[in-house]
Amino acid sequence: MTTYAQAMTRDNEFVGGAATTAVAAMIAALFAGSTVLTPLYVIYKQAFGFSQMTLTLVYAVYVVGNLTALLALGRLSDVIGRRPAALTATAVAVASALLFLFAENVAWLDIARILSGLGIGVGAGTGTAWLAELIDSEDKSRAATIATSTNFVGLGLGALVSGMLAEYAPWPLRLTFALYLALLALVTLLIWRTRETVSRPGRLSDVSMRPRLSVPADIRAAFVAPAVTGFGAMALVGFYAALAPSILAQQLQVTNHAEAGALFF
Repeated sequence: MTTYAQAMTRDNEFVGGAATTAVAAMIAALFAGSTVLTPLYVIYKQAFGFSQMTLTLVYAVYVVGNLTALLALGRLSDVIGRRPAALTATAVAVASALLFLFAENVAWLDIARILSGLGIGVGAGTGTAWLAELIDSEDKSRAATIATSTNFVGLGLGALVSGMLAEYAPWPLRLTFALYLALLALVTLLIWRTRETVSRPGRLSDVSMRPRLSVPADIRAAFVAPAVTGFGAMALVGFYAALAPSILAQQLQVTNHAEAGALFF
């Protein structure tokens, strides 16, 4: 079981509310990266000339990275520390955004989406655990509430801002990701200054890559309903985000990218 540092902090480190805000901002920024594509899919489809099926697959490969993070890297932050794991997640998100920024074909988009899922999987788990340790309260459900809320804020704002940039600003496939990279740089600086809560971080070589899939026996009954509900809700969100812009453009003749982003928001 992980032990946590409660005593000394470095000078100028974020603690308390500032630390909580920094971690919440990281979660929101990472999830925003998964939906900035939503209003841009139609533009990518026209630029690269791929089919609706290919578009759906580009969106779906996100799950490959996400499952890798959840099953193989779920304990990463327990071993190496919250801050190093969070910085790793933002670094992966930066790599994903750079691939989108310079994408030349569908293969670039596929790899970028896998990396996006990997970064979000590592960052979301790390951020939720970090919040639980930073919040000075016995009610640890507050950490889950903050993490979930910032998750959906990021998802909504990512699509909304991307749609507005695609419609009203130049270089829609470049400017969006350039600004997103600037956001990730800011979040990285915030995370760098946030208090570490793992008292004795280990080495990366100590991390077991063996997938672990289990639920403690005493919470299994209570786990099933929210797990099924969450799975269904996120599956619907993914399906909607992938197909809604194309449906708007092809079936309803709504070609305004800002409207596509606002609809998701």
